[in-house]
Amino acid sequence: PPRYREPLAMHLAELARHDLNTLVALHALLETRSVSRAAERLNLSQPAVSRTLGRLREAFDDPLFVRAQRGLRPTARAEALRQPLARLLQELGALLAPPEFSPEDSQRRFQLATTDYGMHAFVAPQIAPLHEQAPGIRLDIQAYGGNVEQQLEEGGPELAMCVPTARVPAGVHGREIGDDQFVCVMRKDHPLAAKETLSLEDFLAASHQLISMGGDERGAVDLKLAELGLSRQVVMRQPHFLAAFSVSCHSDLLLCVPGCLAISMLDQLPLALRPLPITLNRFSYWLVWHERLHHDAGHRWLRQTLSTGIQARHRELSQRLRQRLGS
Repeated sequence: PPRYREPLAMHLAELARHDLNTLVALHALLETRSVSRAAERLNLSQPAVSRTLGRLREAFDDPLFVRAQRGLRPTARAEALRQPLARLLQELGALLAPPEFSPEDSQRRFQLATTDYGMHAFVAPQIAPLHEQAPGIRLDIQAYGGNVEQQLEEGGPELAMCVPTARVPAGVHGREIGDDQFVCVMRKDHPLAAKETLSLEDFLAASHQLISMGGDERGAVDLKLAELGLSRQVVMRQPHFLAAFSVSCHSDLLLCVPGCLAISMLDQLPLALRPLPITLNRFSYWLVWHERLHHDAGHRWLRQTLSTGIQARHRELSQRLRQRLGS
C-alpha cells in the first residue's frame, strides 16, 4: 500500500511534549562518555546532567548508556543516534546563527519605492556604486504610492525614499536624508527670467502647471496662497515631475518643484531658477523600511550604502542650490 506523510502538526505536537535541550546533553554524553565531563562542557552540575539522562532514557525507552570500566558505553540505540543528532544540532546552530550577507556574491533582488524625481536626483547616482560592491544584485524600482508607510506594512517595497506626510508608525523605521525647499523654474528665455527676483504680483499673474501624483486640485504652494487669501492660475496638472520640466522648457508655464530636483536639472535643460515670492515650510527626505527587515543583514547593507550615498548627493545639491539662490 502507498505510504503517506503524517501531517506536520502531528510531529509538532509530539515534539512539544519533549524538552529539546536534552538533545544537547545527549550529544555531550555521546562525545565525552562521561557525566562529569559532559556537565563541565555544558556548564551544568553533575546531578543536573544525571537527571537529564534519566529523562532521555524515558523519552527513548532505552538505557542509552551503561557503565563500563572507563566511563559510559553507549547502547546500540545511542550509537544509532550519534550521526543524525550531530547533523541536527549543526543545522539548528546554523539556523540560529546571525545571517551573513556577502555583497560581492549576492544574487538578491531588492525592491525600492520612490518618485521619478527621487530616482533622478538622488538614487540614480547610487546605482553604479551599488553594483561595484554587489554586481549580482537586482533592483526593482517601484512608483511611490503616496502612503508609503501602508505599502511597507502590506509587504510592498523593502525600502522607500519619501517625504513622510504624517507621524511614522511604530512598525516603520527611518533615517533622515536632509531637508529641502520649493523653488520656481521657468524656461531660460521666459520674460520673467530677465528679472533678478520673482515678485508675488508676477507670480500670480503667470500661468502655472501643478504636479499632482494623487490627483489633488491643490499643492503646497496653493495651500499657502489660500492662507494668504490668494490663488494662482494653474492651467495644467500632471503626475510626472521630469515631464513637467520638458513642458516648462517648451512653454511659458511656471513650475514649482523641490530645490534639489531643480538644481539637478539645470545642467541638462535650459531653465532659470528663482526663489518663491512666498515662504513655505521646508520638508525632509527620509529612507524608511519596515520592522520585519530591520535586522536583515542584506537589507542593512542596502540601506546603509544607499543612505551614505544619498546623503552625500543631498549635500552636493543643497550646496549648489544655496549658491544659485545666493543664500
